[in-house]
Amino acid sequence: MIPVNTKRPEVGQVGVGTSNEDREGYAKPMTGVGWGSRSFSPIKLASITTVSEEFARENANGLYTQIQSDLAYAIGRGIDLAVFHGRQPLDGGLLQGIDTANVIANTTNEVDLAGGNMIEGLLEGYDLVAESHEFDGWAVDPRFRGQLARAQVARDVNGNVANPSGLNLASNSGDLLGFPAQYGRAVGGDLGAATDSGIRVIGGDFSQLRYGYADQVRVKVSDTATLMDGSTPVSMWQTNQIAILIEVTFGWVLGETDAFVKFTNGTAAS
Repeated sequence: MIPVNTKRPEVGQVGVGTSNEDREGYAKPMTGVGWGSRSFSPIKLASITTVSEEFARENANGLYTQIQSDLAYAIGRGIDLAVFHGRQPLDGGLLQGIDTANVIANTTNEVDLAGGNMIEGLLEGYDLVAESHEFDGWAVDPRFRGQLARAQVARDVNGNVANPSGLNLASNSGDLLGFPAQYGRAVGGDLGAATDSGIRVIGGDFSQLRYGYADQVRVKVSDTATLMDGSTPVSMWQTNQIAILIEVTFGWVLGETDAFVKFTNGTAAS
């Protein structure tokens, strides 16, 4: 359960004027506050990787140590893909049992940036959200970084970039029309086996996104487990292997999907 504010307090004037006698002694107006809650069903993401015991013991070039970091990275990608697109990286399939209204990419607000003024298109999307929500940021596919930079860059009368030192394509965060922008491949959705959605930018009121963990990210290592390879059991002990498991149980909820807008670039979002 996640608490949701349904009514915020407001203020009103005390008395009937601005002088002391018009203010003091008058009753202060009363207001109220309300809270509700949104519930969601958490999902579990997990992965098991196996290596030979000799590989783990030797840990040549730190590769065995790197595997655990890569598994944590995979969990992060899985969470991002779930929240943005409701899919899983392993096979690209839709997640089961989730509320599709909690998937950011399912917003009905959509703007195609192809064939027009890109800044005007971004402003059009901003207006769609700002009508009823507090727009506060962007999520951008890194592949779109160059096109956004060209659209925002200032040029002199000869068409040359006026401030090339101000361009920074290396950072994973930046600024877009004054709001913070975070860059990540999950915006497009083609992580792992998942296919490209055609979305290149998502903007909106990210305070509408709430998420939480039912437990900590857990890593377990076993050299005695028996795993199923399809329908064939494989003993880690008998085959001299080590199995590394990583898992997490988490959930998320969106206040309203119309608090977001998705931008494509000539390809309809799927």
